[in-house]
This record gives sequence, C-alpha cells and structure tokens, in this order.
Amino acid sequence: MATVQLLGRGTYGPSVPMGAWVSPLWSFIKMPPAQNSILVFNDGSVVEKSIFENKDIKDPSVRVFILGGSRFRTEVGSFEYDALTAAGYTWQVITAPNEYSEDYEDSY
Repeated sequence: MATVQLLGRGTYGPSVPMGAWVSPLWSFIKMPPAQNSILVFNDGSVVEKSIFENKDIKDPSVRVFILGGSRFRTEVGSFEYDALTAAGYTWQVITAPNEYSEDYEDSY
C-alpha cells in the first residue's frame, strides 16, 4: 500500500493583543496563520478545530488526534485514511525510501 500525507487542513489567524499597556506596534505585525488540529472518532466522524482541550483528546471515543502543524502520514485504505477522505480531505502520495518518482521531492 502507498503511504500518503494529509492535505487540506484549515488555518486560523493569530490573536492580536490589544488593550492597555500593549504596544500599538503589535497591530502592524501580522503573524502567519496556524494550522488546525483534527480529531478522528471511532465511528468515523471528523472534527477540525484550532484548539482541543485535554478531556476532548483523551475521550475514549477518539481514535486519532492530529496536531496542527504536524505532517500526518498513513497508509491508503487505513481507517484514518477512509474517515478523512470521506470528510473531504485530500492526500499527497509519499514516495517510498530509496525510490524515485517522476516529480522532484525533498526526501530520497
């Protein structure tokens, strides 16, 4: 089976500090957006949010927690692959080690 990497996660913008004793300089600095995290449940449902609490992550009905900003890889046909594909996420095929693909990739 092929190894694939998850694509298509949403992002959320950083919070901009405002109020008393905060430099107005922060209103001009635009930080890059951060990637959302994902929970995959045992029933195949998927939830994407910017922040999950520990009680949500440790819930027994959660099968996989995918941290935002991480590269999540799985095999084609796995439970996670099927659940995330059904939820509308896309994938990138990862070339196996010591094999070459037709397109340039950063890892060989």
